[in-house]
Amino acid sequence: MKLEKTSRLIVLIFLIVFFAINTLPLKTSGQQNLQVQNRNTGKTYEIIQEAINAASVGDTLYVRNGTYYEHVVVNVTITLLGENKSNTIIDGEGRGSVILVTADDANIKGFTIQNSGRESITKQSGIRIDNSRGNKISDNIIKNSLYGIYIDHSHENSILNNTVSDNGHGIYLDVASNNLVSHNEALRNTHGIALFSATNNFFSGNNVSLNTVYAFSLSTCNDNMFSGNKVSNNTYGFRLSASTNNDLSGNNVSNNQQGFYLGASSYNTISGNNVSSSNLYGVWFAASSNNDFLNNYVVNNRKSFYLSTSYNNIIYHNNFVNTQVNTIQLPVCIGAENFWDNNMEGNYWSNHTSSDKNRDGVSDTAYVIDEKNKDNYPLIAAITQFNILVEKKMYTIDVVSNSTISNFEYLYYPANRTTIVRFQVTNVGHKGFCRIRVPHTVIEPPYTVIIDHNVLYTNVVHSNKTDSWLYFTYDYPEHEPSTISLLSQEQVAWYLLWLYAAIGLAGVSILLLLLVIKYHKTSSEQKKIIAAYELELKIYVREHLDTARALFENDVERRKAKIKRFETKYSVKIRSRNSFEDVLRGMKFEKKEEEKAAN
Repeated sequence: MKLEKTSRLIVLIFLIVFFAINTLPLKTSGQQNLQVQNRNTGKTYEIIQEAINAASVGDTLYVRNGTYYEHVVVNVTITLLGENKSNTIIDGEGRGSVILVTADDANIKGFTIQNSGRESITKQSGIRIDNSRGNKISDNIIKNSLYGIYIDHSHENSILNNTVSDNGHGIYLDVASNNLVSHNEALRNTHGIALFSATNNFFSGNNVSLNTVYAFSLSTCNDNMFSGNKVSNNTYGFRLSASTNNDLSGNNVSNNQQGFYLGASSYNTISGNNVSSSNLYGVWFAASSNNDFLNNYVVNNRKSFYLSTSYNNIIYHNNFVNTQVNTIQLPVCIGAENFWDNNMEGNYWSNHTSSDKNRDGVSDTAYVIDEKNKDNYPLIAAITQFNILVEKKMYTIDVVSNSTISNFEYLYYPANRTTIVRFQVTNVGHKGFCRIRVPHTVIEPPYTVIIDHNVLYTNVVHSNKTDSWLYFTYDYPEHEPSTISLLSQEQVAWYLLWLYAAIGLAGVSILLLLLVIKYHKTSSEQKKIIAAYELELKIYVREHLDTARALFENDVERRKAKIKRFETKYSVKIRSRNSFEDVLRGMKFEKKEEEKAAN
């Protein structure tokens, strides 16, 4: 009997030990026969830290699937690569930071990193980057930690394609600059992404949703950029405190308690965002001045805009659209005076009904908010911006239209020097109209507007040195969508013709002047030659006349004796010419008589 009891006890103890071994998790890499391979040396290790300690700069450590209960310190420039991010797990067991990066240019990819400690003083994190730069954290799952990713006094790091969920803070930047945080998912954290005294960081394409308090929080931060992020179902979408010169553009901010909140923040730009379905306020400015709020869609928020003790904010080219019964479009301004237009165009207010008798796309009456806040030039329809790339430079075109605008494109045909801006319009059930601003650097006036091969009458609403504003109406054809083309053909400007003519005339005048100068010079030279010949001839003639006179006088003297003897001998009187001049006079008289006889 005693032996039987002893046997039963042994069996029971065996079963307890057996079930304990098979049900309790094994916490050491050695027990699970895990492997970490250095792909550069071929060596394998059971512990990640052991592999890091043996690694050289530039080595790649490949970590196979499994759970590694470690606290990893990356203090050498390596690539730490997990086999599969869902199954390669590094678990901190609720103590300290799971991975601490102190090296520069390290690369961590393909892990689930979980269960850091919760001590806030030491900022215990899933991944903590401490005083280092150039690291890349990508394609990881980081969860159940105080901080998912903590970037502490570190710069030029890249945080890409990670899922950061169920943490106290998803991603936190503390005195960090020039970091890239892109295409991450920050979900179900208490706080999504936070920045403190951070500058020149870029956040793009992140999905920051379902966080308990805020999606993005900035405190004393400057010159950061947020673009193309999805921000939904948080208490605050963007919350800025004492922050300046930040750019928040092209984000989709929806279904939050508040879309944008600015407290004591100035000189920030909020543009091109979709702010919709906020349960409290779409936008709230508190003691915040000199901010730009431009080109945003503020749609179906419970209250569109609240401003308290906020001055000199510029608010125009926005679409305030409210279609739901429980939404209020009219902004609330308490101790605030701001600019709601740019002296030519303001905002579109969906509940503002007014005429546009002069057909310029601007309402004939102002939209009055209160005695100190008024939109003097409310738009008659929603405004949309389109970007066009021309010769590697981006240009913006504004379109105010009651049609749905799509497929904007720019075309240039060098053969006939024709530029075309083309887009499609979709029928909204009645006559369409369009007010469009086009930069002259994209397409120069004069313009021809065509809808499906039919030329439209176009009114040039306004024009300056850089842009033209056109307004035209159109009937929708039977088919949809319709294509509208804005054409311009390069022409030689009249002033250029005058310039070319003046240049040609000046050229001909100069040529004629040169010919006249040359003629006068040639004529003068010829006159000099003739004068020289005449002088030479005169000298020659004078010399011959002198010779002839001498010969004549000598001959007269020589013949005097003969003539005397002849007269004595024959008793006659010979009448001779006693001087050379008498001979010359006689020759001239005879020449004249010959000429008379000839005539």
